Amino acid sequence: MNELESYKKKLSVAEEKVKILEKMIEDRTRELYTSNQDLQRKNQDLEQFSYIASHDLQEPLRTISSFSDLFLHRYKGQLDENADKYMSIISNSALRMRALVKNLMDYNRIGLTQARTEVNCETVVREVESDLADIIYKTGATLDIGELPVINGYEMEIRLLFQNLVSNALKFHKSRKKPKVEISATRESVCWKFAVKDNGIGIDPVHQEKIFLVFQRLHNRSVYEGTGIGLAHCKKIVDLHQGEIWVESTLGQGSTFYFTIMDPKTL
Repeated sequence: MNELESYKKKLSVAEEKVKILEKMIEDRTRELYTSNQDLQRKNQDLEQFSYIASHDLQEPLRTISSFSDLFLHRYKGQLDENADKYMSIISNSALRMRALVKNLMDYNRIGLTQARTEVNCETVVREVESDLADIIYKTGATLDIGELPVINGYEMEIRLLFQNLVSNALKFHKSRKKPKVEISATRESVCWKFAVKDNGIGIDPVHQEKIFLVFQRLHNRSVYEGTGIGLAHCKKIVDLHQGEIWVESTLGQGSTFYFTIMDPKTL
């Protein structure tokens, strides 16, 4: 009888500990849920602010650009040399700012697509190749497009992802060397792994971690144009597809950008 009573006491103590643990887990889960909701709300507020700010900047920038171009057209050569130079700077700065604002708006739109669809990556890349035909022709570049899969994803975002990676590969090429870009894909256990390889200038290892952050520029604008947001686009798109993106690069020998797109059936 004493043994039974002892067992009951031990069982009672164990049950009490389980209840305490359950309460702790419940409280912690509630805290995490509240924190997550707050974080989502703050992110939404930030994206809304960025979109509104970007949208409201478009019109004054368009006005500055239009009037500076009009001034240059009407009065070029009639004022002193510095006036022409300063107006050109204003015009070019306005154009860069408009491009920056557009890219910021595009960044905020990523993920707004409501539903995933079947996306033929080979078709998408061929369309990107067509869109970039001018720079491909001017640089003498070649695109080697391997066999690419049909995936389940957000088509507009997947197109932007390939366009940014291929465009970067064409932009950051070595002088006096024709760019070569290879695009391939392999099936992994739970995802597709893509690679975009180039023979360009490469990326210094000290910069490889920060290149996916917004507004990160590694090169002088006078040498390589851009807003520093393209790879941030790529990172956000890959995150949207529960994947990862990274780069393997040797300075002066080219880069290979890898990214994965999860198969929703395995999630």
